[in-house]
Amino acid sequence: MIPQIVWAGLPTPLPDEQAAVQLSGQDNRSLQSASALEVEMTQANFAIHKDAATGNQKLRLVVDVTGPVQASAVMNNALDQQLVVQVKGASLGKVERTLDLDGRIAKEVNFDRIDDSNSQLVILLADKLANLDYRVFTLPSDADAKRPYRVVVDINKPLVAESTAAKGIARPAQPVASSKAEMTKASFAIHTDAVTGEQKLRLVVDVTGQVQTSANVVSSPDPQLLVNVKGASVGRLKQSLALDGNIADTVKFLRIDDTNSQLVINLPGMLEDGDYRVFTLPNDSKANRPNRVVVDINKPLAPVEFNYKPGLKGKVIVLDPGHGGSDPGAIGLNNTPEKAVTLPVALKVKALLEKAGAKVLMTRQDDRDVFGAGASAVEELSARTKVANSVKADLFVSIHANAFANRTVGGTSTHYYLKSRYDRMLAECLQSSVVAAGGLTDRGAQAANFYVVKRTLMPAALIEMAFISNPDEEKLLNSPQFQQQFAQGIVSGMDNFFLQAAQKGGGK
Repeated sequence: MIPQIVWAGLPTPLPDEQAAVQLSGQDNRSLQSASALEVEMTQANFAIHKDAATGNQKLRLVVDVTGPVQASAVMNNALDQQLVVQVKGASLGKVERTLDLDGRIAKEVNFDRIDDSNSQLVILLADKLANLDYRVFTLPSDADAKRPYRVVVDINKPLVAESTAAKGIARPAQPVASSKAEMTKASFAIHTDAVTGEQKLRLVVDVTGQVQTSANVVSSPDPQLLVNVKGASVGRLKQSLALDGNIADTVKFLRIDDTNSQLVINLPGMLEDGDYRVFTLPNDSKANRPNRVVVDINKPLAPVEFNYKPGLKGKVIVLDPGHGGSDPGAIGLNNTPEKAVTLPVALKVKALLEKAGAKVLMTRQDDRDVFGAGASAVEELSARTKVANSVKADLFVSIHANAFANRTVGGTSTHYYLKSRYDRMLAECLQSSVVAAGGLTDRGAQAANFYVVKRTLMPAALIEMAFISNPDEEKLLNSPQFQQQFAQGIVSGMDNFFLQAAQKGGGK
């Protein structure tokens, strides 16, 4: 059983430390992360950008670094209004220690040393920010454009109008007009950022009065962004609008009741919290613009390209036996730790895959922590994903045992995060095969927010073999015969996946 890590608007981490890797027949040193070399900041600059459609302004601060880093941010309101950006994996290097900014959105940024390989940016703000008034992310190097690795900080100029957080967390409530408001028009456009080349889809819905909005992303049955509009009926809008088909497929306008509506935006894949923004704009009589609901959706980073061929021969597959070392995982009624049953199954899968000609890597081959003793949950899980990401594996499969307070509950389930068109396919192929092999209750292939399936670049799945909390299934998990049968089921599921994926012709 794996802990669920929820990331609140932070960018996908980049490799910054060497993972503990066990590789069959290969020297571990060849998998050393690029950041084992010293990474430092080299230059910082900023610019003010104005959105042509809304007139909103933002300050963009760009810090060049010589290698991949991780970045996160937090507001510090104790003394002055400060946005503190921590950069993990880079020293200050040659960057100037202070940079004056525009003075209206932010006054200055100070570059502070934390230790030899970690730094922070302390940005003194002109005004207090809300959660969605800033965004911090990293960009990889681009040899063709001669651009280095970068840390980017976007700070929006606070709006006078209500801007509702994408999670529905909020700013002070905006009054809803007493007269009934309705939606009158919907349109969209694709905007390209002149600095980064990133694209976003902007959906604008005109309304006849003031409204409130909130939004959330759901993954099942298919990825959707649900935008609740409080205070406006669907009005004259058509039932649906086709979007670009790349960032988002369609939007449907649904009636909740006479004064409340919902926008259902169908997506090709899952979004992170920081990948979208929902806010409202007031009417502007001078510009002849009505009240508006605005939905911005960032184009996801280009996924790794996959061009699968049938069969297991030549495939690079990473197996992740859940838990290990200081983390026993769930513990059965007869004191069986989860870590003690995930490893033997993974080793049996490894042997079968290698016999079929696959190249197999293990996140661990014995009872150890992958990151190291005393690691946080994120550090440990990140170390596991780095094993697969560093070698651009074809598949990543994490093996676990489930647990529940009710000891009669049992069965097998497989979990995925829909970051490509292959993740669900992999989970369904594995689930069908392991249920046939193990003979336990079929609990289905389920979408999940598990870190290891979310942060791997390739199709990934997490298998919960059985419930270790169920005494009968705990006994099975300890049985070498069941372990071998289940391992064969995993391998058969992978083989079936490669066959199905090849029939789709690869792609992204």
